[in-house]
Amino acid sequence: MYVVQIVEKLSQLGYPVLLQFFGEGAERTSLQEYCEAHQLNTIVEFKGNQLERVVREAYKKSHFLLLPSESEGWPKVVAEAMFWGCLPIATKVSCVGEMLDYGKRGLLLKMDLDYDIEQIRAILKNLTEYNSKVQESILWSRKYTLDLFENRIKELLYP
Repeated sequence: MYVVQIVEKLSQLGYPVLLQFFGEGAERTSLQEYCEAHQLNTIVEFKGNQLERVVREAYKKSHFLLLPSESEGWPKVVAEAMFWGCLPIATKVSCVGEMLDYGKRGLLLKMDLDYDIEQIRAILKNLTEYNSKVQESILWSRKYTLDLFENRIKELLYP
């Protein structure tokens, strides 16, 4: 719901936004009902479960990933977004703060709507900073491939 509120507020401020939800979850119905009640269906789309290639193309075409999560194990979705040049805006849970280098490779949500909207607006106004953060996130994420993880696991198991 927090992501919908962010996009709703940005739209009210005149930003041309589009939010796409991928996957299924227990909150889908309540989110759809909220969007219908607040006439947000033109700026919020529910895509459901999709093939990996569809999600990859969405990352490539999107400017941001919004993930106000309360907990994450290994936040794969953040790493995937970074890999494809989609700047993550996420909460500082699990290793997300470290992944985003505490704001150098993305934005960290504080779960304060006014504050978070202002930091998003600031990055939207500064294309140079946005591009710098995107490049930093791409460089960082592309170091962490499945081959690297497999090799590290092998090193742990067979020293």
